[in-house]
Amino acid sequence: MPTTTIHSNGSKWAGQAPDSIDTLIGVLDREVLDRRFHGGFIKRLRVDRCGPGTVRFFGNFLTVSHVFRIDTDDAEIIAKLTRAIRRNQRRDAYRAQPIPKRGRA
Repeated sequence: MPTTTIHSNGSKWAGQAPDSIDTLIGVLDREVLDRRFHGGFIKRLRVDRCGPGTVRFFGNFLTVSHVFRIDTDDAEIIAKLTRAIRRNQRRDAYRAQPIPKRGRA
């Protein structure tokens, strides 16, 4: 049985439920991701920390605060979020952002 944990999704007060994944996909369609997250946004997690095939989606947006961190091993959700993030990264407004420097500030 696939599992999905939404650690955060949207700007919420303590105790408020996070937004749905469909809401996040809508924000990804409207807003530009903030490249300061080093353009990753998608990370396959180690098997010793979670189940096999688990992927973490994380990030925020350039002009709107909508922090997200979602861990899932659900293939359908992984495909939907990956497509939405990659589509966002192809936008001119995303690519126009300076590439962040790695290492210490």
